[in-house]
Amino acid sequence: MLLLSHLVAPIPGRRDYVAPGFRYPPHGGIRPRYPVAVEISDTPLLTNLLAHPSSLVRRCQEPPYSAGRGGWSEFSRLLAASRPEYKEFLTELGFGPFLSIPYVSVYHPAVWCFIERFFHHTGTFHLSTCEMAVLPIDWSAILGIRFGGRAPPSEPIDGFEAREILGLADRDAIEGTRRPSVRIRHLADVLRRDREEPPTELRYRQWAAYFIFSCFLGNDRSIVPTPIVGMFRDIDTLREYDWGALTYGFYIRGLRRYSRRESISFLGFWQFTVFWAFEHFPTFAPSRLPLASDPDFPLARRWDTSRIERMTACTLLELRMTVDCLRDADIIFQPYSAALSQRPEVFRAVALSCLRLWIRTTRSWELLLGERTVRQLGDEAVVPVDPSPLMTIEDYIPRAPSDPYIAGVSAYPSLVREGVPYQAWFEQVSLGSLMSLHEVEGGRVMGGVAMDSHHIRSSGQIERLEGEILRLQLELSVSVDRHTAEMASMQTEATQREGEMVQMQRDLAQSQRDLGSRDAEVARLAAAVRRLEEQLQGMGITPVTGADLSGLGQPSSSPPRDPVSRDWFFDDPSPP
Repeated sequence: MLLLSHLVAPIPGRRDYVAPGFRYPPHGGIRPRYPVAVEISDTPLLTNLLAHPSSLVRRCQEPPYSAGRGGWSEFSRLLAASRPEYKEFLTELGFGPFLSIPYVSVYHPAVWCFIERFFHHTGTFHLSTCEMAVLPIDWSAILGIRFGGRAPPSEPIDGFEAREILGLADRDAIEGTRRPSVRIRHLADVLRRDREEPPTELRYRQWAAYFIFSCFLGNDRSIVPTPIVGMFRDIDTLREYDWGALTYGFYIRGLRRYSRRESISFLGFWQFTVFWAFEHFPTFAPSRLPLASDPDFPLARRWDTSRIERMTACTLLELRMTVDCLRDADIIFQPYSAALSQRPEVFRAVALSCLRLWIRTTRSWELLLGERTVRQLGDEAVVPVDPSPLMTIEDYIPRAPSDPYIAGVSAYPSLVREGVPYQAWFEQVSLGSLMSLHEVEGGRVMGGVAMDSHHIRSSGQIERLEGEILRLQLELSVSVDRHTAEMASMQTEATQREGEMVQMQRDLAQSQRDLGSRDAEVARLAAAVRRLEEQLQGMGITPVTGADLSGLGQPSSSPPRDPVSRDWFFDDPSPP
């Protein structure tokens, strides 16, 4: 291990930040000393890492400000101030457990420290020692939303029909003409204005649509495609739809789109990420509420909301360091009891979590790789085969089946490698350069473990020898680099001179060809002049000029002619 202690000196009076043998983050703040430039290289499994949000972690950068959006808060306030019949109707649709979860304000950093570690290549979060996923069982156990039922319709409908279904008179409620979408804020405005009106079938349709659109597909500033509006034509059929696949699939789509840098906003129930972390990572979990009737379902109810707000108010760097520190011993892979797994709202989700299958959302099909997360279902870690290169199918699927799932391969033996150590495989194909050096006040964080300048020293002799080794390594590196640079320079110069010689030879050959052409032309003209002189002499006329081979066109030495005499060139036929 190379000593880097000379780069960061301990800060007097700040020793609470670093202590030998302790991991970051301790109680108290952590601030980066300065951004660290880290080489980013792809792994055999994770590619294009330079454009991945995880590069923000390695560069000590912040994610975009508009990273998270959601309409859970707006919906909760509106529902609390409206007639109780609307909450009762949503409960009949199967959302009673979810509506029992009190709204809690969650700060974005507590979510993005995990979302930055989501990789669309596998559909999983890559932590320091393993990969984990949000599974259907997590969705049902934590939020109480069941899986199973019909797929929502996907037949296209025009904007006028969508406005008729939702009772929106304003034409501005529809955006676009070729592929129209509904602006959710117009639906919210209607419900705010008429929240004291007696319930009608139209009001029930509006409340169900606003609930799904704002909490799970976006917020009041979002738009939703009109085909999904078709599912709200008949309120009696709303009980038959697979709300688990619809809401969970859109959450996975949000993770994948953010991971692929297709969006700077997470449209979906992004707050779920914090509740998921509470169940699997005790380091993140706040205190629980005192026992009450049926406190364990849905699991999101059992956390003290005031403690959640204080817990998630840490800085992003602190939370990132906590994620970097996670080891297998710090993770509860399977936090759900057998009694919870047998509940009717969760039983179907347990079966789905074991499969590799496609799950339909309102805008895509998302592939779930169940074989990569068998540890979260109580099994031993396995080394899976390479994932499918196609993890998502965007847009609607023609002639979609009535079932919201397209079954894939469901047997583990064909999807795993036998006899391959998981940890060695994971470090090679997954982590690579993800766990990099972070410099903070008072020390360094390498792969999530904090060290101060004294932690890796056992004696002055070892320090001296390590320093000498480092110096020799640096000198050798400099010598090799200098020799390589000199050889490259000499090679470049030789190549340049060789090119110049070739060009000079080409120029000389061209000059010789031009000189030969001029000599031939001179000889031809000289011969023509001699023939003319001979003709003139034969006629008894002295030539006007003389020419020889050495002076074509130059005056001869013969005396000048009388300017008034006329030669044969200027014969005048008129009489004198």
